[in-house]
Amino acid sequence: MNLNIKIPLIFSACLACTSVASADTITWTDGNDTGWFFQNGNWDVNDIVVKVGLNPSLVPHDLVISSNPNNNIVGGNNGIQGTLDFQNVGSLNVSNGIHVKFASTLTIKNGDVTFSNTTGTNSQLQGTFDNVDVISDWGTNLIGGLNLINGSTFSTTWFAGGNQVSTLDGGSTLTIREDGTGTFNNNTVNFLDFDSTIVYSNTNRTVAEVTSQHLSRFTVDGEAAVVGDNVLIYTDSTTGFTTVQAIPEPQTLALLGGLLALTSVMLRRRTR
Repeated sequence: MNLNIKIPLIFSACLACTSVASADTITWTDGNDTGWFFQNGNWDVNDIVVKVGLNPSLVPHDLVISSNPNNNIVGGNNGIQGTLDFQNVGSLNVSNGIHVKFASTLTIKNGDVTFSNTTGTNSQLQGTFDNVDVISDWGTNLIGGLNLINGSTFSTTWFAGGNQVSTLDGGSTLTIREDGTGTFNNNTVNFLDFDSTIVYSNTNRTVAEVTSQHLSRFTVDGEAAVVGDNVLIYTDSTTGFTTVQAIPEPQTLALLGGLLALTSVMLRRRTR
């Protein structure tokens, strides 16, 4: 292959990479389909929904819901169900005053989500966020629990719910920017691994306050949280934020210690 052929091929490959890395903005129009999320007639582009059998999906775009002309609940009465995979190129942005209902079976993957306001009696926030960065510019009023997995981040001004369980796993982080004594209500946050954290980014929230007001709402793998036993509540030395983090079980610590010891022995042998 000569050089004159190689250059066009490389150039065309770069163009392909550029097209994959960008996403068009698609806007909600709220057609007469009772707010069904996976319906072409509810968006300003008619080929956004791909239907494969009974499992429709959205082509990854930057999805914007900034108005709701017919005042339907986005997601309909049963909520948005299934999987919404942004494939690391798309996002969802919901403006203030828009009511969005998520079903407990919804999984959002590989993208960014912004809620200007998730409160309201017709809003319903629940489901699984898998490798997703979420920002709530107002607050989070949980109807159901949230599952944050695979390094997801969820930043909100306050975080409340009633008799629900939210889980943190896979190095995920729940950040609460401003909160009061009633932040969790009857909602429980369950740590499934010791890489995940809750961060109170309001520096006025002390370790003592979080311990006295919220400790009873934390569990570690379903077990009640006990400071110094299976959970730590401390002030992060870099940010100054109060942070909650699970502690590995003794057997896990022993395993980690054994692996470190084995690694040390192997390194010493290599240097001889």
